[in-house]
Amino acid sequence: MLDLEQSAFCKIVTKDELECLQIEHPKFFAEITLQGAQLTQFKHNNLGDFVWLSPDAIYQQGSSLRGGIPICWPWFGVLEKNPAIITQVLPSGLGAHGFARNQNWRITDLNERVDGVTIALQLKDNEYTRSIWPFAFELTCRFHLGDDIRMELVNYNSGDKPFAVSQALHTYFPVKNIERLKIHGANQHRYIDALDQWQSKQQHGPIEIKKEVDRIYLGVIRYEWEDEHHQFTLTSNSESSVVWNPWIDKSLTLSQFPADGYQSMMCIENGNILDNVISLMPNEHHTLNMVLTKQ
Repeated sequence: MLDLEQSAFCKIVTKDELECLQIEHPKFFAEITLQGAQLTQFKHNNLGDFVWLSPDAIYQQGSSLRGGIPICWPWFGVLEKNPAIITQVLPSGLGAHGFARNQNWRITDLNERVDGVTIALQLKDNEYTRSIWPFAFELTCRFHLGDDIRMELVNYNSGDKPFAVSQALHTYFPVKNIERLKIHGANQHRYIDALDQWQSKQQHGPIEIKKEVDRIYLGVIRYEWEDEHHQFTLTSNSESSVVWNPWIDKSLTLSQFPADGYQSMMCIENGNILDNVISLMPNEHHTLNMVLTKQ
């Protein structure tokens, strides 16, 4: 673990069961849990909150917090919905979104500047990961925090066998009025509707959320939306992304989620999903990136 004693802006605090890296920069406040390398808070002094954290979020070992940016890896969503190249090497009965979000990462790099902070956290294979997924790997998440959020999730095959992964940066966004929200950028893109027998459909116009939404959009998309006089822009090199809101009924079944939580959040999850998996030979790298700006 990197020594933070000489850090100008960063410190480690314990919240309930989890150790958290807190960053108090002149421009912003941020929090990253060491479990899962999960950015849970980013509040810019002038622009406000960039991500949504459930008021019912629990800082508990072995459980990902509801909100912020959980990292889903080395599979995304329900395991059985992943391609055979991923499921065939894993035992059945595993939970959704992989093990990376429940493992403890270590801080490997820190660069503090007047305009922001860059910090890297890393997860390597260990006895537990190898017991369910028989591969050697190094997974590094690098955060560049300042007037925006820039993330890089670097996949590295450090072993002697090829492997494949699906993955996502499962970002939760704050919304003031979900029924007025219009998300631009996906017009004419194909998507898979997970709530309608996984049918392939085409988007016409902006995405609007008037009911439960769970869609996998295909292609590189620059998402834009306006919320309470601020313009959000989300870009990524990923060729698949999920737009999700649980709406009324599903909200009642979710953990760490208030009954009315659907009114104040939505998710856009950039990643490599369904057939858009990443295959790595030994010593190969792949970087999933994401940039979130707010004006």
